[in-house]
Amino acid sequence: MKHTLLISSFVALTLSTTAFAQESSSETAPTETPQEAPTTSEAPQVPAIAPTPAQEWPRSLWGVYGGFGAPHVLNGGVEYLDQSRIWSVALDFGAFGYRPKDELNDKEEVALGSVAIEGRYHPFTSSFYIAGALGSQGVTAKKTAVYSGETATAEIRVGNTFATPKVGWFWQFNSGLNFGVEVGAQIPLSTKVEVDDSNLNAIVLNDPEYIKNKKDVTDLAEKLGKQVLPHAVIRLGYAF
Repeated sequence: MKHTLLISSFVALTLSTTAFAQESSSETAPTETPQEAPTTSEAPQVPAIAPTPAQEWPRSLWGVYGGFGAPHVLNGGVEYLDQSRIWSVALDFGAFGYRPKDELNDKEEVALGSVAIEGRYHPFTSSFYIAGALGSQGVTAKKTAVYSGETATAEIRVGNTFATPKVGWFWQFNSGLNFGVEVGAQIPLSTKVEVDDSNLNAIVLNDPEYIKNKKDVTDLAEKLGKQVLPHAVIRLGYAF
C-alpha cells in the first residue's frame, strides 16, 4: 500500500513539473512580429507648366476717343492699338474755354488748346499702362472794359511745349467700345509770353484800371502756361 502511494505521488509530481516547464518555455520564447514590406515614399511628380504666351488681339486696331479731364476739359484723339496688347500710340487734342454770363459790363475770356503725341506701354499686357506725351499748348486770356471813355481789351497769349508722364488703365471690349482713366502731371518745357496791346493809345495804356486788368490776365495765362498742372482724364472710345 505504501509503495502504491509513493508511485502515485511520484507520477503526479513528474506531470506537474513537465507542465510548469512547458508554460515557462512558452512565456520566455521570443515572439516574432511580422515585418512590413519596405515602402518608398516619393513626392508626387508635378508636371512642369510652360509659360503661357500673352493673349493677343486678332489684329491691330485703330480707334477714336473722347473724354473729360484737366487741365483740358475736353479731350479727344485717334489711336493705334498694337495686336500684341503691349503698346499703343495716340494723337491727342485738348481744349478749354470760358466766358462769363455777364458780357455787357465785364467781358472776359480764357481759351486753351493743345495737341500732343503720346505712347503707352502695358508691362503686364493687362489694362494697366505707363505712358508719356509730348505736345504744344496755347493759352489766351483777355479782358475787355472801358478805360478813360474808350473800350479796350487787355489780351495775353502764352505758348509752350510740355511733357506729360502718366499712368492709366484701359479696357477694350469685344464690341469695339473701350474705356479708360489716367492721371499724371503736365510739365512745361519752354514758354513764350506775348502781350497784344500795340493798337491801344497812350491814355488807355496808362490807365490804372487797364494796368490792373492786364496784370490779372497775365497772371492767369502764365499760371496755365508756366506752372506744372495736374493731368486727369476719363475717356470713352471705339476701336475697329
